[in-house]
Amino acid sequence: MKWSLLVVTMLLSANVWAHGPTPQKTDESIQVHATAEAIWQRISAPCALAQWHPQVAACEAINDKQQKITLKNGKQLLQEIDEVSAAEMTVAYRLSGEIDLEALPVSSLNGKIKVSADGSNAKVVWTARYYRAFTGNEPPAGQDDESAKTAVDSFVKDGLQGLKDGRQNAAANQSGWRKKVCASLRPLFKRIGSTLCA
Repeated sequence: MKWSLLVVTMLLSANVWAHGPTPQKTDESIQVHATAEAIWQRISAPCALAQWHPQVAACEAINDKQQKITLKNGKQLLQEIDEVSAAEMTVAYRLSGEIDLEALPVSSLNGKIKVSADGSNAKVVWTARYYRAFTGNEPPAGQDDESAKTAVDSFVKDGLQGLKDGRQNAAANQSGWRKKVCASLRPLFKRIGSTLCA
């Protein structure tokens, strides 16, 4: 009897300690001093993230569903757009391919950005569900639950703040050819009183 009790105790202990990653979540919201429709236009445009997210340097649309996002640190993420619902003002997405752990230390991530009217303002809710980078037991530093949550929380909060601040990413707004044309024509536009290329 003692032996069987000992074996059961050991098995239960092993089950307690031998488990993989647990699902993590980030739920953040912010009020933006603009109409819901205006914010929806900013969020739903193809590769829109590069326009208003302070951690994003560029975005390249690979096709109508896939986007390659380049972060300010030079690392890249491949994002799949699962749904864009104008009726619900919602964009649902997920990370795909092999995720660069220096971009986000997660093994998978599904997210949703939703806009709704809040009086004359807009309310933006960003949710993400994800797993840490290391999917086995005893994750190394930087690939644990805490690292994943810290990185995703930061990404989501910075993005929401970028929307609230009305951030316009100049690098994303101006392609190389536009910069060159503006540089050569700026004096002319200035003389005629135009703010084009200002």
